[in-house]
Parts: sequence; C-alpha cells; structure tokens
Amino acid sequence: MNSQAFHSPDTIVALSTPRGYSGVGVIRVSGSRAPEILAALFKPAICTDGFPDRRAVYGRVIDPETGRVLDDGLALLLRGPATYTGEDVVELSLHGSPMVLELAVRCIIRLGARPAERGEFTRRAFLAGKLDLVQAEAVIDLIEATSPAAVEDARARLDRSLSHQVEAVSDLVVDLLAELEAHIDFDEDDLEPVTNPVPLLEEILGRMEALLEGGRVGRIRRRGVRTVIAGKPNVGKSTLFNALLHADRAIVTPIPGTTRDTIEERILLEGISFVLTDTAGIRNGPDPVEKEGIRRTHNALEQADLVLAVIDGSAAIDEEDERVLAACADRDVVVAFNKMDLGLVVDPSDMRFGPLSRPRASVSATTGEGLDTLSKIMAAFGRERTGCLQSDISAGLSSRGIELVEAAAVVVRSLLGSFAAEGSRRPEIVSLEMRRCLKLLREITGEEVDDKVLDRIFERFCVGK
Repeated sequence: MNSQAFHSPDTIVALSTPRGYSGVGVIRVSGSRAPEILAALFKPAICTDGFPDRRAVYGRVIDPETGRVLDDGLALLLRGPATYTGEDVVELSLHGSPMVLELAVRCIIRLGARPAERGEFTRRAFLAGKLDLVQAEAVIDLIEATSPAAVEDARARLDRSLSHQVEAVSDLVVDLLAELEAHIDFDEDDLEPVTNPVPLLEEILGRMEALLEGGRVGRIRRRGVRTVIAGKPNVGKSTLFNALLHADRAIVTPIPGTTRDTIEERILLEGISFVLTDTAGIRNGPDPVEKEGIRRTHNALEQADLVLAVIDGSAAIDEEDERVLAACADRDVVVAFNKMDLGLVVDPSDMRFGPLSRPRASVSATTGEGLDTLSKIMAAFGRERTGCLQSDISAGLSSRGIELVEAAAVVVRSLLGSFAAEGSRRPEIVSLEMRRCLKLLREITGEEVDDKVLDRIFERFCVGK
C-alpha cells in the first residue's frame, strides 16, 4: 500500500502544538507548495538568497495582502524526500498566542494550502514509505502515553522492533508457500514428495503466540492496570479510593450505598499507570438505582486486571464479604483489610480470603497507615504485568494487531488440527489457507490494507500530527 512514489497534489497546514496560550506555537506545512508559501509569507531579518535546507532562519511573518507584520519568529525549511512526510516541509515557530497563530494559518491557506485532516501528516508519512502501520500507530500511542512503560513500548515500536518480529513470521509463511506451490506447479513425478509442513506450521504458531502474549502485556502498558476497588457497602472503598489518589474525588458518607456508579481516575505507582475504579458496594436487596450500580460493579470486575477486595478489618467477616470474594475469585486480587485504626479483629490467614499466596495488606484509609505497603504490592503487580521487571521492554501489538494475529493463528491451528486428525492435507488447500494467513499478517504492517482501515487508525490523531 505504501510507496516511495506517493505524492499528493495538495499542500496542507496545521498547528502542531496544542491550542491555548504558550511560550511558542509551531505551524507545520507539508507539500510541493510549502517553499513558495514560505517565501511569500516570511521575510528573513538578514537578506539571503532563498532559504537554506534544515537551517532555522529568524525573521517576520507578514500578511501578503496587507503588508502587516503578524509576528517574528523562526522558519525552518526541510526539503523532501528526507522529511517526516517525504515532501517539502516548513515549520514556523512563533509566539504562542492563539490569535497570532490563527492569523498566520489563515494567510497560509490564502496562499494555497488547505487545512490538514486528522493524522494527515503521519498518513502521508505512511503512504510515502517513511513509516509502516505499526510505527504509525506507535506515534499516537507515544503522544498519549500515560506512564514511562507506555513511552518505552511506543518507542520500541517506532524503532521497528515489533515490525521485524511480524515480518519474520511473514517470511516463514512465504517460505512455506514457496515450497508448497512448487509442488502445485509441477507434476508430482518430477519432484520429491512435499516436505511435511507440520514443523514449520508449529514454529509459525509459536511465534504468533509470542506476539499475542507481548500484545496483551503491551495493552496493559498503554492503557494502565485496570484496578477495581470492590467490597460490601460501608467498608471504606471510596475513602481508600480518595486516599490512593490523594484527592477527595469520591463522595464519602457513613450511609451504606452512597456510591451508585463507577468512578475512574488514573494514578502512577513507581512509574506504572493504574486506572482506579471505585464501585458500588455488593449486597442483596438494594433499591433499583443501587441495583444498577452493583450491575456496573460486576461489569467492571469482568474487565479488571487487578481487584482490591476491601474488607472491614474491624468487624468479623460475614456472608456479604464472602459474596464479594466470590465475585472476584477468578481475578488477580489483593485483599485490603481496612479500618486498622479501629483495631483488627479478622485473621488475615483465614482461608476464606483465598490461598496464603494471595497478597494481603492491612490499611487505614482514614489515617493513611499501611497505604505505602498496599501501594508497593500494587506496583510489584504492575511491574510484573507490564514486563517492567525485565531490563529491556519488548514492544506489544496494538488491539488491531492482536485481532489480526489471533485470526491468523486460528488458520494455523486449524491446519495443524487437520494434520493431526488426517495425517496429511493437499498442498493446494494448505497453500490457500496460508495465503489467508499471510494477508492478515501483512495488514499489521500495512503492506496490504484498505482506506477504511487507515481512516479508523488516523482518526485517533490530532490535526497537527
């Protein structure tokens, strides 16, 4: 899909820095008319013979129609094809006044550019072969990164480490197809019997499964560890939620059932991003509104990477506590015995709280006692789940990439199942199925992709990127 020969007839312009007041604002222009627009708009302070390539020039932005000076700043001309988009690119660094920047963009549009669409600069980079689709997705993930781990994951994908892994699997599929189709194209009498493809299929599946596991880890790095605070009413869930945030985000009252809906906030613990969710207390016989809140609590538990099961440690465990523990039995759980400031009466080693290997922490959400221990337990879990215990973080597939690899793995598993049941398959059938597999893998990097997929990817981008 992408090609070094890509060329758009349009020249585009956008503000590349966030809107609002700032010290500096950057306007980006890309396309064949970028140099002539720069020459018409920008007057260097020192007379020069044109604009040198890749050297910042100080001067003034002047409205060509009125001759009025809009601002002074720096202009940078980057000649293609050695640019982000592969085209001639101009970047203007001006004072970060929203009105000054808007007036400058209007002048550029009058001079022949058009406003860029979302992600159009990066889309042009992809179409020009400057980036593959894995790298293009990494650009927006880097911009939106909420933790150091997410930054490292995006950077690894930008450096093509993940693309190389996907391409290595594709190469194995191509090798298998070449051997199969050699037997299809020639009479069987002229060739040795086709080599058993099962070992190569098993290697392909193994590499796909490694990609899927890395993708699941990478997804947690990017979105954060989804952590649900669950418990029966009035055990201090909202107080613990606020204490971990160091802010009064959730309403706290002594009335059971105060929390009626889930509330989400993000925190960083030792560089790991956690998305905390405060939930309605789980109990029987609530009113209709609270019942809906409890339904949402169960939905949140199904999506959780980690559950903080909050128990009132100052009171004996009861059936409602056991109901909470049962609701999160198939999740990773940390049991938090709250209200230790009132004196703990529960036995943390009670097997009703799960196996002794399950992490436990005694805390007081009111006084803050024990919160450091709980935070360290959460951070250790986050480091393990995001791969940050390793010295080198490997890149993880995007959700789109995971879906494509999962679909390709289904094809390979089906073929292996057929060989196990029947002992062999006709080369034509295996070849047809592996071509489906190859197409799916090439969609990940963008070697084969349609415009609808590109539209979905680049609509996540801001206009200036």
